[in-house]
Amino acid sequence: MKILDYSWHQVHLYRMAQALPATFTVVGVKVPHWNTAQRPIPDNVRLVGIHEFDEDVTGYDVAILHLDQWVDRLNLRASPFRWMRETTREIPQVVIMHGTPDNPQNRKGVLRLIGDLPVVCNSRQAAREWDGGEGRLDRYGLPQFRAIIHGYTDEFFYYPLSYRSLGAITICSGGDMSRWYHGLSLVERLKREVPLTWYGPRGDQPWRPNYTSYRGLLASALIYFSPTRRGPMPGSRTEAMLSGCCVVSVSGQDAEDYIETGVNGFIVRTYSEAVECLRWLLENPEAAYRVGLQGRKDALKFFDHRRYAANWVMHLMRMGIGGNDGAVDERA
Repeated sequence: MKILDYSWHQVHLYRMAQALPATFTVVGVKVPHWNTAQRPIPDNVRLVGIHEFDEDVTGYDVAILHLDQWVDRLNLRASPFRWMRETTREIPQVVIMHGTPDNPQNRKGVLRLIGDLPVVCNSRQAAREWDGGEGRLDRYGLPQFRAIIHGYTDEFFYYPLSYRSLGAITICSGGDMSRWYHGLSLVERLKREVPLTWYGPRGDQPWRPNYTSYRGLLASALIYFSPTRRGPMPGSRTEAMLSGCCVVSVSGQDAEDYIETGVNGFIVRTYSEAVECLRWLLENPEAAYRVGLQGRKDALKFFDHRRYAANWVMHLMRMGIGGNDGAVDERA
């Protein structure tokens, strides 16, 4: 299978390229085209500059387009979508939606941009919110919004308790426009009551590691706090689980489907619950480590790259692309 994509969410593309039996041509619409410190370039990915791209698109099986909830108010953010939609009109197109609607007006504006294209969301809740209970259908007569939960190969580091010297950490980015989305206010408040190390542009530690040091950071942490209220299945939370961190997450966006409190992580629904949970885990590192170990075992099962690939293959088959490469576990 030949897939035409453009540079948008590099880590998401890295996961897809690792999992899918396909070759990817990625058109560079931003600088840098690919940040090799963040993730290495997979062998099945070819990078092409936008000004050098003059290929016959009918040689590709499908084009992937990308959107999030901010494209309706940031025109520059939507311009790669518009370019790819126009350039690849002759071949099947599928949208990956990387966010969740802010409000009804925001949803309406993004839906106008999407039109009747099929959309893959990163969480089931995100798919329901974009559909809005309307039962929307895409150009193929299929439900327009579908969730495909991410999958990983087992490449994350896992350290024993004696090496987990960082205590509780969080990785939280974003700015004023995304304070609620990323949970910045929650992290700012928690830091006044709990020894929580914050990695990010507004945190107390810079956030510019390469992929090796990022994996080492997660494997050195006893506890990982995931504050994002609106992000659909944040990758850093799953990556912390795969690294054996004891994950403490706010509720929503499918977190409850994969985290069972006290077994393989903790779901907190209020500020006081978050404070109490983090304090108790820091005071009981052996218990935190045991929960983190179970979280890693479950994450390896829940977020397997083979299930991820099978879900994508089945979705593309519904669009008339490709053949049947095996059975699909629709529970994932």
